[in-house]
Amino acid sequence: MGDSSTSGEGGSTRAHPRYEVSLPVDCTTRDVFVSSQFCNISRGGMFLRSEKPLPIDAEVALVLRLPEPGRAIHAKGRVVWNYDMVKGTTKIVPGSGIRFVEIAPDDRAALEDFLRGLGARRKDA
Repeated sequence: MGDSSTSGEGGSTRAHPRYEVSLPVDCTTRDVFVSSQFCNISRGGMFLRSEKPLPIDAEVALVLRLPEPGRAIHAKGRVVWNYDMVKGTTKIVPGSGIRFVEIAPDDRAALEDFLRGLGARRKDA
């Protein structure tokens, strides 16, 4: 499979590879709290699956729950697009594309380690 099951932003080329994954995330804006799943992630951001996408340009506080017990990444992000399409189809996936705008160095390192593991699994598959 390509970089993702979804194309986002018209399926254009990306600065960072996207990895398909389904893990819990808590997302808080000034007005809304959403506990959902992110269905793909990259070094630059993630796609939050949600029946009610967040407002474009909303600032969000994120807590991404990694598979390791007790490990979470805290980040700040900005909603840059809504709705996605499953790659190679016309199926629309409701949710929000969120660009990471601030991650503490320890959390950035944890994200990089997590993504490296996903990349290694993809190469082994």
